[in-house]
Amino acid sequence: MIIGVYGTIGAGKTTISNKIKKLKFKVINADKISKDVLNSRDIEKQIKDAFPNAFIENNLNRAKLRKIISEDQNCLNKLNSIVWPEIKNQISLLIQTNPGNIVIDAALLPELGLEVDKYIRVKANLLTTLLRVKKRDKKPFKETYSIYKQQKQRIKKYDLNNEVIIINDIWTKSITYKQLHKKIFK
Repeated sequence: MIIGVYGTIGAGKTTISNKIKKLKFKVINADKISKDVLNSRDIEKQIKDAFPNAFIENNLNRAKLRKIISEDQNCLNKLNSIVWPEIKNQISLLIQTNPGNIVIDAALLPELGLEVDKYIRVKANLLTTLLRVKKRDKKPFKETYSIYKQQKQRIKKYDLNNEVIIINDIWTKSITYKQLHKKIFK
């Protein structure tokens, strides 16, 4: 079984994915894969051609790149067109070489067009998101809000039949394994 966990920045996707992992699933984290993809020479060259201002002395400055894409939807789309095909290839390869139950953790997972048995959308309110990301990444609220807003607009367009929603706010009690198992296998 392949489960896709998606949602906006700071929603708690990784927390939910790690809980699913304890139900004997292997976790594929798209953020980790994207970091490796960004380090590949071919992808880095394409990014440098598209976003020369994101480089300092020929080195990609990820903070600058994040700022650029958080401020401009067209820049985000351009970056996604460069990195997402390779991320999809890497995830597909991991699925093929790791038989069994898998959970894929990716903010905008449905856009990859992978075969997924069930989607879990993790939602959190804006305040929760801002606080989590500030604590985790030390990002300014404005940058986080911009990413959150872009992702939320894209997610609204998804029309998925095989989806369950988990609310994961700071006010929500911890989701138990029994609740999670019931949501996944209902």
